[in-house]
Amino acid sequence: MNSAYSVIHPVDQILTSLVQEAIPSDNQLIADQVFEKIKIPERSGTLLLENTRNFMGAPELDLKRAPGASRVSLTEFARTSLTFKAENYGLEESIAMEDIIDSQYPGSEEQRAAKKVRRALMLAREKRAADLLFDATVFTNTDTCTNLMSGKLDAAGTDALTGLDKLKDQVFQSAHGINPDTIILGRGSARALARNPEFRSYLTVGDFSGAGVGIAGGGQPVLNDEAVKAIIRDVLGIPNVYIGSARRETANPGATSSESQIWTDATIFCGILKGSDAVVQKSGGVKAMPVAALNFNFKPMFSGQYDSNDSIRRSVWVEEQMVYKAIDTTLGFVLTACI
Repeated sequence: MNSAYSVIHPVDQILTSLVQEAIPSDNQLIADQVFEKIKIPERSGTLLLENTRNFMGAPELDLKRAPGASRVSLTEFARTSLTFKAENYGLEESIAMEDIIDSQYPGSEEQRAAKKVRRALMLAREKRAADLLFDATVFTNTDTCTNLMSGKLDAAGTDALTGLDKLKDQVFQSAHGINPDTIILGRGSARALARNPEFRSYLTVGDFSGAGVGIAGGGQPVLNDEAVKAIIRDVLGIPNVYIGSARRETANPGATSSESQIWTDATIFCGILKGSDAVVQKSGGVKAMPVAALNFNFKPMFSGQYDSNDSIRRSVWVEEQMVYKAIDTTLGFVLTACI
């Protein structure tokens, strides 16, 4: 009886290298860029949360001290913690041995299968990221574009850039005076901004590297995605701007193909996702600066293959162990119904 491949060689380094090298080519997938990645030494642990109120002053105290009198004591507000656990995510595809032998397509069938399962795993990861950050029930600081901007991004008369500045102020107020460092736009919202007259009027003439020479009075008829990002960075001072453009299949096998945007077109997230400056301890505990959400990563994507015991099929698999987790939901704001 043949030994199962998974027993004698459980992880295939060649296939693992293949799935990791292919990741940068999927430039529409933004989840890995959006979240700060915390490499955790154990699959589960505890995140220690500081209470920001400890650092916001003491309005109840008179700090003036009379000669000989004792100094007043600062009130301590309790710190908290939350637990996390990296989840296992994996997928495999089986290939008939005859197909491996008979295939005339370029490249090996095993490599093709590795790319397919990797892509499926990455799209599922992207969906989990979007479901977390675009969820108005998780980030309860939320509003509609009409309420905040007096109109949707694609409506006549809407001052979209002014509206985004108001969104920035909403985050500033709920985040204890910290400006947002990240904004994520659904693709539909990004393209509506590209066509918005007020937004286009702020187009800097130049290369968006700070070497601009003035303001175009009226801007370009339509902006590309990079110009949209540049205006938000340069005018609003939000350094990390992402556009969620990835699509995925939503129909089950056997049904007519149907695709949808992973990051909802009409939604915008604005908040604090960078600069976590995490410190990981051996016990599995993690300390981090204020941040809305984090990626706790225990084991990055790895892959392998194995033969069935009867040598009829070869299976290629890919797996990762991680979790996206909301940390402080007051540090994020979700804007909905933007188009």
